[in-house]
Amino acid sequence: MNTILDFVYNHNGLIVLLWMLLTAVLLFRRLDAANRILQGFTLVLWLAATAFLTFFERSPVMDVRYNLIPFQEDSIYNVKSNVLLFIPLVPALCALFSRLKVRTALIAGILASLAVELVQLVSHRGICDIDDLLENRLGVLIGAVFLLLIRKLRK
Repeated sequence: MNTILDFVYNHNGLIVLLWMLLTAVLLFRRLDAANRILQGFTLVLWLAATAFLTFFERSPVMDVRYNLIPFQEDSIYNVKSNVLLFIPLVPALCALFSRLKVRTALIAGILASLAVELVQLVSHRGICDIDDLLENRLGVLIGAVFLLLIRKLRK
């Protein structure tokens, strides 16, 4: 299990890139039932990976940890991980639910990011950090731009 976690931590950019390529291929093709099942599976996989990386791999602590001051102390690895984690969400949602508007998927991504931070605060697993919220929103925005570019190229 540690080998898989090490791979995910060290290659999260590669994993997101592969996911974006899969999403682009599915968006360029007609979304039939098989493609929707595959996209649904990748969305469930994203949910499981996000839950694991943000909650379950961390041990609970007794005190509440939070940071409400932006850009205080963030490593480039943390920024990269937070941004990359949320890039696939908007394209995956819009590919799975074809009638979903990009704006609605953006709002869903922002709410998902907020939910992650609030669960970390309540569960005492991880740090509820304003930087994470901002970086996750950047990932959601990049995912939306990626989706709009794919749609424009498809026409």
